[in-house]
Amino acid sequence: MRFSKVLYCGLALGLVLSPAAFAKGKHKAAAQPATGETMRIELPPGDDVLPDRRHAEAVDRNCLSCHSTETILNQPALSRDVWKAEIDKMRTAYGAQIDPDADDGILAYLTTINGVRRDKWR
Repeated sequence: MRFSKVLYCGLALGLVLSPAAFAKGKHKAAAQPATGETMRIELPPGDDVLPDRRHAEAVDRNCLSCHSTETILNQPALSRDVWKAEIDKMRTAYGAQIDPDADDGILAYLTTINGVRRDKWR
């Protein structure tokens, strides 16, 4: 799972550093030429977990590798169908490795998460 976290962080960085920013000269090219070698980056482990409600573990295991607890908990109230489409998009557009067996739990959690107070988090 660590490799996918590194991959997702790299993809997110690529989105932030847009080609327009490079074209304007705001970002400099890397000082060292690319060698084609694989680079390993270790990220510190996160200790955030979601509020202890039914199916929280499914979301912890499948969503926190890319999304913060704050991001997840501050989503608008969406229908099950809309959340299902979002999960499918995470898989197809972003390559998220979401366990298909966890879909029902993730959907149950996301459709009922609104209104959970921070002091109710685990």
